Amino acid sequence: MSDFIGTNLRLIRLFHDLSLTELGELVGVSKQYLSRVETGAESVSDQLENALANELEVLPEFFYHIDLIPIADEQCHFRRQLTTKVALRQVARARGEMLKRLVGVLDEHVELPHYQVGEADPGSAEMIEHAAEKFRSLFALGLGPLSNVTRIAENAGAVVMKVHGLAPEIDAVSFATKRPLIALNGSGRSACRERFGIAHELGHFSLHIGVMTGDRLTETQANRFASALLMPRSTFTSECQLAIRGTRLNWPGLSELKLRWGVSKAAIIFRGRQLGVFSDDQARAGYIGLNRHGEAIQESEDHLIANEEPEVITESLKVMKEHFGVPQSAVAREMRVHPSLLETLLMSSNPEDSGNVVSLSRASRINRDDQEMSV
Repeated sequence: MSDFIGTNLRLIRLFHDLSLTELGELVGVSKQYLSRVETGAESVSDQLENALANELEVLPEFFYHIDLIPIADEQCHFRRQLTTKVALRQVARARGEMLKRLVGVLDEHVELPHYQVGEADPGSAEMIEHAAEKFRSLFALGLGPLSNVTRIAENAGAVVMKVHGLAPEIDAVSFATKRPLIALNGSGRSACRERFGIAHELGHFSLHIGVMTGDRLTETQANRFASALLMPRSTFTSECQLAIRGTRLNWPGLSELKLRWGVSKAAIIFRGRQLGVFSDDQARAGYIGLNRHGEAIQESEDHLIANEEPEVITESLKVMKEHFGVPQSAVAREMRVHPSLLETLLMSSNPEDSGNVVSLSRASRINRDDQEMSV
């Protein structure tokens, strides 16, 4: 039998957001002993292995599975990494790793959309603007508001999922793996914030292949891509005039733009300044106004814009069960985890078709002979 893999123990411990001390108390060993187990310096008895498996909701074989394609540091992109503690990023990364393993199982049974996010050079603002325009052109999205950014990312071949247990400081985390993943914080973010977060992660996928991110430069570049994708300069520059009345910002106009384009007023102010529509003083006054009215984080119109729901994972699980006879419990077994752990990773969704985005469920084609699905 192969050796117990300590890094797998560390992964699933972090997934549950447990410290060495907390896990040690649950299984009756010291944190020092567990630390040595995780580094491979200590062996594990059958009794301890079973205790760890039960507490961490995995099958014993989970600890012996070798991941042939682990997530590298440069493949992991955090939205808000600059303000997030290392320990919180580790938990988010572990959640993403388990999401990657789930998607790996799905990829074995169903045919997911082909990945189509092209690589672009972030060397200048103009290059980034062009990259976002090229992305819109590739998917024939036009130059108006995007009706469903989540569906766009999924049609581009990424997997989007809302994940429980991410720290409040983290809006999203993405992984530029073979099947790129975007994990959104499932704790009630506004639709505008989620949409911008997805566009931001698409920016990382396009601009930062093999590049360590999280510094001010790469975050600024991804934000530029997101702004350009959501608010294309060729149309938004003229529409943005609605937010000016004389020399001052027009707040009713800002609200109207927000509801039309599905972006926050803060993002509109940022983009308007970027495009030269707003002056520095006007933008500064806008940010001050948002703070003064308590809208720095949650804006007054947020409840009027419905959150988008990811579809790829829920549709894939549904097809596997209904057409291939593979229930969710079998998916958990392939992941080498208990069904209860898979339940904590999954969130229910009720996707709806809309606007200029093709729904994956509507585009599905089932091939019963080779047990694959095209979505």
